[in-house]
Amino acid sequence: MLKQRIITALVLAIGSILALFFASDSVWVGLMLALSVMAAWEWSGFAGLTRSLPRIIYVLTVLGSSVLGIWFSNFNSVLLLTLFEVAVLTVFVVRFQRAKGQKSASSNWKVLGLGLLFIDLFCVAMIELRALYSAELLLLSLFTIWAVDTGAYFSGRKFGRKKLAQYVSPGKTWEGVYGGVLLAFVVSFTGLYLLQPDLKWPMLAVSAAAALIAMFSVMGDLFESVLKRQANLKDSGSILPGHGGVLDRIDSLLIAVPLFLLLWQLVVRQ
Repeated sequence: MLKQRIITALVLAIGSILALFFASDSVWVGLMLALSVMAAWEWSGFAGLTRSLPRIIYVLTVLGSSVLGIWFSNFNSVLLLTLFEVAVLTVFVVRFQRAKGQKSASSNWKVLGLGLLFIDLFCVAMIELRALYSAELLLLSLFTIWAVDTGAYFSGRKFGRKKLAQYVSPGKTWEGVYGGVLLAFVVSFTGLYLLQPDLKWPMLAVSAAAALIAMFSVMGDLFESVLKRQANLKDSGSILPGHGGVLDRIDSLLIAVPLFLLLWQLVVRQ
């Protein structure tokens, strides 16, 4: 299993970096839409859809709204929708934790609607961030988010005591989150120092803001955990050997990437 996970991770990493730096704009858009299609198929399982036809209809709906989002998105719409996502994530996870892991009364229609919002906004942000800024800045955003997971894993194993949300994800601890945020700050500061973008804010302040966004990405992971628990699913899918589904790999990115798009729009001079 470990060997399988490593091989899959290497293939994904190499393929993603090659696409990020060498794909044309139109190819990158196509790849992000394809990723949205796979994510939408898996998300439909959270709402209990099992038959092919309803799932295909949902996937086509997400695909169509993603295309519209790419055409018509602007700073204000991304800001409002992202703030709404932040509120939904927080309420959803806190409510599940306070209920001590009892299933929420959220309707399947509500779950499908949230999937439409989360996947579309992620797709738009991945495309806009690369187009408006650079592949390097997008990669730095992703590395900063992933740094939280890496730092949380090691610091949680070494120092973890206080559970973050034991009824949602028993393995996560506050000490792990703190370690992850510290590593995310280091990664962000180092990346900004190397890239030297023209910033409106001091580099330390931007790095701190990036680390806080990365910290909030943990909520994306917890949110997907809640959805899987309510649907009695271990993984969102099985398309990635040793890793589960697409959503299992991008859950923390769904909220963090739109937040990073907003951050760069606020602090980077164009």
